[in-house]
Amino acid sequence: MEKKFSSAKLLTTTTPTKEKVFPGEEKRALPRAFVMRRLHSLLGLWIVIYLFEHLLVNSLAAFYTQDNGAGFISLVNKIHAIPYLRVVELLLLAFPFLVHAGWGMFYAMQGKMNSKITDGSAPSLPQYPRNRAYSWQRITSWILVVGILAHVIQMRFVENPLLVHHDLSSNYIIKLNRDAGLYDTAEKLGTQLYTKSQMLEEEQKIGGIKKLKENQVIAVAPSAGAAYFLVVRETFKSPLMVILYSILVIASAYHAFNGLWTFLITWGIIITRRAQSIFRKICNGLMFIVSVMGLMAAWGVYITFQIHT
Repeated sequence: MEKKFSSAKLLTTTTPTKEKVFPGEEKRALPRAFVMRRLHSLLGLWIVIYLFEHLLVNSLAAFYTQDNGAGFISLVNKIHAIPYLRVVELLLLAFPFLVHAGWGMFYAMQGKMNSKITDGSAPSLPQYPRNRAYSWQRITSWILVVGILAHVIQMRFVENPLLVHHDLSSNYIIKLNRDAGLYDTAEKLGTQLYTKSQMLEEEQKIGGIKKLKENQVIAVAPSAGAAYFLVVRETFKSPLMVILYSILVIASAYHAFNGLWTFLITWGIIITRRAQSIFRKICNGLMFIVSVMGLMAAWGVYITFQIHT
């Protein structure tokens, strides 16, 4: 007997209700290690951009004899005019630094350098430049962890100018050690200096900072730029601080731009050997420029201080 099928039944038996998924096409979540490495890489790129801006601003302090610090002071004042600056610093600086540094330390402890001569118990391939670069990337990461932590503590907590509001004006207060050129510099910056004896008369105006030593003065600066210029000048009066800062600058520039080169490879921006060779030279050039800007900030201020005292 001939069987009859309705069109509705035919459709339900021959047409799949959903697209068939073949082996190997299943949706899978990205591995956590992959995601974290990419996040680490992106945050590193952002820090490279910040490093360039930061050292560019600092380098302008070296031109004090030409413009009385006007370039440095102007840029610092513009930065401090940013609304909700502390929130911006936390979200765009502190968070990226902490995440990048945290994962960087984890990678540094997991990775093994193979560019040094060994007794044969571990790989030793010092003849390859990229192996040496890998090693220095790890070495500079530890220098930066210690150096940046010390730098932040000094500039944000120990030497950070105190903002004081008095009547309709606002001033920045800094404690400085007296030297031969300080009064001339303060006058050019429109900054008032107060000795320990003068503090009693002006205590409310200058915020009541106590424990002032005989060789110290309180500087009352009219702007953040002028205050931070005096902080930079005070810091780089010390040869030791100049040397330590120079090491930090060179380590930062190397770590940043060697990392930038590997970033471009990791994200597939430069693939061919020729492109990698060209960008290696570009990154080396940027590394040199940023190093010079950072060294100018320290050595330029130090030399200017020595000349004018």
